[in-house]
Amino acid sequence: MGFAAPGRQRILIDVQECVWTNSRDERLSIAVDTTRDLLVDTYRTRLLPIFEPTSVEGMPAVRQRMRRDDNTCTVTTGLGPSQALETMWSGLTTRQTSDPCAEAEEAVALVVRKLPPQR
Repeated sequence: MGFAAPGRQRILIDVQECVWTNSRDERLSIAVDTTRDLLVDTYRTRLLPIFEPTSVEGMPAVRQRMRRDDNTCTVTTGLGPSQALETMWSGLTTRQTSDPCAEAEEAVALVVRKLPPQR
């Protein structure tokens, strides 16, 4: 996905997150939440004006953005009960250079493909 350096890991309110920045001033963050049903909470709160249910690699997900021409998109993906990924792609430049939701979904797909099969 164009990230040469390893991501920076941090813990925010009991949630593990890793953040990468590339040479095009784009940023990817992926947080793993295993303490609540984040996808249900996302549907309940609908924090951003653009709210689009979707799926990634067969998993239920939601795209959220402030505006269509915004360079930032958050994709919340349900992986199972109390298991979710919150993935944010952000172009740090002022003009939109790609579809940030497609970029976030590509990152989610890479993670989901690495998960062990569910029983």
